[in-house]
Amino acid sequence: MLPVLRLLGLRLMYFLLVFGVLTVAPLGLDLMIRVLIAFAVSMVLSVFLLRRERQEVAERVVTTVDARRERRGQGKG
Repeated sequence: MLPVLRLLGLRLMYFLLVFGVLTVAPLGLDLMIRVLIAFAVSMVLSVFLLRRERQEVAERVVTTVDARRERRGQGKG
């Protein structure tokens, strides 16, 4: 569960960082536009900067699914 929470926290941090920069910058953007831009930019950043964390989460999911399948298979036998 820790890798999932770490990935979520880092993605949220990127979003808040970009949103904060857009809020402080005197661009005169509407709130919804700032949120959408921050979402898009943070998503792109997370694709490139959080590759290792995403890989950890994917491995954890595969391990969990395999363990559940194995337990179900043993219970039926």
